[in-house]
Amino acid sequence: MAGLRELRDALRAERKLSLQTLALRSGSSTSAVEAMLVQWERKGRVVRHGPTDCGGGGSCCCAKNCPSAVVYEWVAE
Repeated sequence: MAGLRELRDALRAERKLSLQTLALRSGSSTSAVEAMLVQWERKGRVVRHGPTDCGGGGSCCCAKNCPSAVVYEWVAE
């Protein structure tokens, strides 16, 4: 399970990553990743985007709480 620093480093390197990708890379659950990133959101370093309607016909994940539809963006620095 990755810590807050590892999540920060991944977001800094990629700029934008889905919640699902962050969870997979860190070996953590999506709920654990969200809980950790709340700290960076409060400090204005991370912005949470989504979920958005993809307009797909069932071929993608468009559910309201789908982890691949939620994207985090590193905005600090």
